[in-house]
Amino acid sequence: MSVLLALLACAGPEAPATPPAPSASTHAEVAPLATAPLPTSKGLYRISWLTEPAPPPLSALFEIEATLTDAAGAPVTDAKVRIDARMPQHGHGMATKPEDDPGVCDASGACSHPDGRYRTRGMKFHMPGEWTLRFDVEGPGGTDHLEVPLRL
Repeated sequence: MSVLLALLACAGPEAPATPPAPSASTHAEVAPLATAPLPTSKGLYRISWLTEPAPPPLSALFEIEATLTDAAGAPVTDAKVRIDARMPQHGHGMATKPEDDPGVCDASGACSHPDGRYRTRGMKFHMPGEWTLRFDVEGPGGTDHLEVPLRL
């Protein structure tokens, strides 16, 4: 009996389970409240973004607010930013047609986006899986884009 008690005393608490290995996928999980600025494909701009609500819901409308800066970090207020999403493995986009906010427009029709903030409404991830958010920019520095892979 004393040998059994001695063995039990030496065993100590059970070792914690090994955490699962990170996924090998290149897609990030969808949960950001906001992202750090990411460079566009040509490096002309940097884009950070957040969703409202955060994280974006499945099968419900949400908005994206993107902040656009030049490569040096200065806000770009006079660009056109279009935001859309696609499911590359399925070959389709969203079931909704997102609407880009024109910003603050004057009588002549010229529009700007204070602080480089651009908003798109009517986004909807209608099914789980791998999505790609695409930000297309037409700005004073030229045309560029950013693609962000996500998994719902």
